[in-house]
Amino acid sequence: MDEVVITNINMDTFIPLGIKPAEVIANALRESGLITNYTQINGMNPIELCTTFIEKKSNYQQLTKLGNLLVKNKVITLQQLKDALATQNANPSMKLGNILISMGACSKFDIERCIKSQDKIREDIKKLDDYEDKVDLLRKRLSGGKISNDHI
Repeated sequence: MDEVVITNINMDTFIPLGIKPAEVIANALRESGLITNYTQINGMNPIELCTTFIEKKSNYQQLTKLGNLLVKNKVITLQQLKDALATQNANPSMKLGNILISMGACSKFDIERCIKSQDKIREDIKKLDDYEDKVDLLRKRLSGGKISNDHI
């Protein structure tokens, strides 16, 4: 059995998502088709690590919703969000931020600040999607597909 030690990988894209290096490596190996029944990463099943990777990405994407950001940052309460969403369901043309402001739950400044945070989170998710595209290209290369170096 060959063992590989990997150190100092670039985790900048994954730190905000709470994804660990073993999860990144497991996902890259899975995407590349390199996991076997005997593969272990830090003594763990790589499929379990991949599941955690996917869950963390999904949870992070949920944070991009304005209401979730406002609750997380303690600008509004969960009940205020629920009330505003109920109003929005009854009036789909109304924006959530405007409803919350009209309810007195928060200010326009609070909304703008959370939208900036939302943009940063979405930028982080875009970086993660770019990473997954690179892994997909690597998998194609490993399977014999012809891809130019311009893509990676």
